[in-house]
Amino acid sequence: MSKRIALFPVLLLALLVVAAAALTWMNFSQALPRSQWAQAAWSPDIDVIEQMIFHYSLLPRLAISLLVGAGLGLVGVLFQQVLRNPLAEPTTLGVATGAQLGITVTTLWAIPGAMASQFAALAGACVVGLSVFGVAWGKRLSPVTLILAGLVVSLYCGAINQLLVIFHHDQLQSMFLWSTGTLTQTDWGGVERLWPQLLGGVMLTLLLLRPLTLMGLDDGVARNLGLALSLARLAALSLAIVISALLVNAVGIIGFIGLFAPLLAKMLGARRLLPRLMLASLIGALILWLSDQIILWLTRVWMEVSTGSVTALIGAPLLLWLLPRLRSISAPDMK
Repeated sequence: MSKRIALFPVLLLALLVVAAAALTWMNFSQALPRSQWAQAAWSPDIDVIEQMIFHYSLLPRLAISLLVGAGLGLVGVLFQQVLRNPLAEPTTLGVATGAQLGITVTTLWAIPGAMASQFAALAGACVVGLSVFGVAWGKRLSPVTLILAGLVVSLYCGAINQLLVIFHHDQLQSMFLWSTGTLTQTDWGGVERLWPQLLGGVMLTLLLLRPLTLMGLDDGVARNLGLALSLARLAALSLAIVISALLVNAVGIIGFIGLFAPLLAKMLGARRLLPRLMLASLIGALILWLSDQIILWLTRVWMEVSTGSVTALIGAPLLLWLLPRLRSISAPDMK
């Protein structure tokens, strides 16, 4: 029985890879004849609209789906490792909604520039993160208290965001689809901004690898090994919040991936931190890649739907299957 349970994640992952590759092949073939793929990828003919769409929309969209999915898997592992909470991720902690609210306010005030939007997302995520951790601090960051606080703050920020959209519909009309997650691209600008930021996040994560590994031990043991727990947790949480804000700024809120990818990585046998970080990032990239290809197919045969909706439709049943298999983990002592 246990062997069959262990085999399921491997088969599931293989099925997702095949499905994503097949859908990508089909969507690309519908958009452009295969004989023109190489030319469209490297030097598109400006007189052929299909090649321009292939180069400036489909390929950047594929790249951004892989980058954002990998980033969500990475921050999911960071939050879960530091907080010892298998349900911790940007959406359950309210960080993503805070970043979204910051961007909405910036858009409403018509503050120009990509840097202003990134700063607003970061500020919103930090304020919400501090609020959630502050509420749960008295309970030693109990997993239940932390998730409940994140849920309440997330709902509150979401309500404020919706009110702003309702009362300022003309100015914030474009925020509606984006707020539920969208990977639509019109050039390579989003990819060019995001990949160096994620690379920096990965490098900082590797620098924190030893402290993060020690956080998986008992707090007393970690302290005896010379780890300054409070400082290390502050650094790791700050890094996770910053990456989360950058991802929300790039594509909006996309849930479940940061929750599901680390859990599936563990079920695939990645018990040590470094393999889990790598595998969760790969799984996150795969899930978002598949979700976006499903969206492209639906857009062609039916209508366009948000990326967040599709990831929820895929992730919710899988998460329900995983929940009974989660073991309880003691909360960290943050003092």
